[in-house]
Amino acid sequence: MRTQSAVSWLRTYFSRNKKVIICTLVAFIVGVIAGVVACVRSVDGDFERVARADMEFGAFKVFFISLLALLGGYFVVLIAGTNTKTVFLIFLPFLTLGFVCGEYSCALVARYETLGLINLLVIYLPFFLITLVCLIVCSVSSLMPDCSCGGGIKPSFLTALKIFGINVAISFVLFVIIGSIFGVIIVSVY
Repeated sequence: MRTQSAVSWLRTYFSRNKKVIICTLVAFIVGVIAGVVACVRSVDGDFERVARADMEFGAFKVFFISLLALLGGYFVVLIAGTNTKTVFLIFLPFLTLGFVCGEYSCALVARYETLGLINLLVIYLPFFLITLVCLIVCSVSSLMPDCSCGGGIKPSFLTALKIFGINVAISFVLFVIIGSIFGVIIVSVY
């Protein structure tokens, strides 16, 4: 019974917000393609393999860098939802997320081989996909017309704050807790 209601809710949510969801997914895919192309072109397709002894690991460093990137992305989404003149900014976090996802995926597989692939599948790819879903939900909330409530705070801001908190908690689990088991590689293309 609960599964049917959840599926029904998801269908309704998708049908109401189809344009925003599709446009943001297209922006993400364009970013992934651009990231892979940029990664390959930066080294002319000749990746230098990295030995395990030379790999740099740092779960907390990657977590804090991702925290700053998430903060910037959610800030841009909130700015984009303020009026119709800034709505085009909504694509920037998705293009950036896609670019970094493509670049990191390419570098992890090409330079770090097996350990890089494990890092990609266990840590980085789940982070990118969860962040994508959270940003889509935040974008839909931010682009909805809403009025100010009691203290003058827009409901979309509160929704974005909650989603940001969930995203940070998930990235903490992925990078710090799971990353302490597998070792989070600090990715570099060169």
